[in-house]
Formats: sequence, structure tokens, C-alpha cells
Amino acid sequence: MLIETVATLRTVVGYLGEQDQFGWWQSTFSGPGSVNFLTPVFTRTHMLAQCTGTAIAAARMHDERIGVGNVYHLFRLPEALEIGIRRVLLDEATIKQLGYLVADRTAALHFLNSMAKGKRVAGVGPTHIAGVRDLRSPSQWTAVAGLYAHGFQTSTETLPYFADRS
Repeated sequence: MLIETVATLRTVVGYLGEQDQFGWWQSTFSGPGSVNFLTPVFTRTHMLAQCTGTAIAAARMHDERIGVGNVYHLFRLPEALEIGIRRVLLDEATIKQLGYLVADRTAALHFLNSMAKGKRVAGVGPTHIAGVRDLRSPSQWTAVAGLYAHGFQTSTETLPYFADRS
């Protein structure tokens, strides 16, 4: 369940952060022409290809602002979580649901707000969420959704991350 939630969150935030939406990263893998471009090459896995391309663009931006090392964020997670996300993005039922969520900005923002459970969390730039051990805590991902929702709705670039503080 957690992997599906994180995969959906990554897809929705990835879509909203793209150039055609809020422009936090310079990619257009979720744009209207991308399906026509990707489908001939990735016939059954075009959603995975879209999400992977978007995640790479988003990860670069997050890494530049947050840093790398023992730091994780929605677009760069430990290998076990990344493998789980990849598996989820190959499931046909998940692909249908994600297609609806990234069809337009309103549906994507509605998902973020519902996942945030009405909690408005404000943050600007890199925002520490919790320690690395909390990557598997659903409540921490609710906070991540709230931060991104607030960031997109206020046009404030917010980059939640997990790291152990010394």
C-alpha cells in the first residue's frame, strides 16, 4: 500500500512540476504529445517511461537544491522503494488511475489535497521532513503531499526531504 501511495504521489507531483504546469523542472514527459511520441517505442510501458523521464528531471532539480548523500526525497529513494515503484507503474489498473490523475491540473491538485488530509504544511525550498528511518511511515508521506500541495497552490517551490540529522 505504501509503495502504491508513493508511486502515485511521485507521478502526480512529477506532472505538476513539469514545464507545462508549474514549471519547477524543465521536462514535458506528461504533455499531450508525449503519449504519441512514447507509445511506438514503449507500447505497454509508456506510463513508466513518462514517470521515469519526469522523475529524472525532478531528481536533478531536487538534488541541486537539497544535496546528495544520505538524503532522500520523492524522486530519489532507496533502491528497494525504487524497485517497488517501478513494479507499481507496470500494473494496468494503476496506469488507468494515474492517467486520470495526470489528465489535468485540477485532478492532480485534488489528489494532493486529499492525500494531505486537509493539513496545510508550509515550507520554502528544501524542507526537512523526518529521518531516513521514517521513509516507510505513511504519516510522513502525508506531510510530503501537504508540502507539495501548498507549494503548488502558492507558487512557492518546496522540496521536502528525509535525512538523519547529527
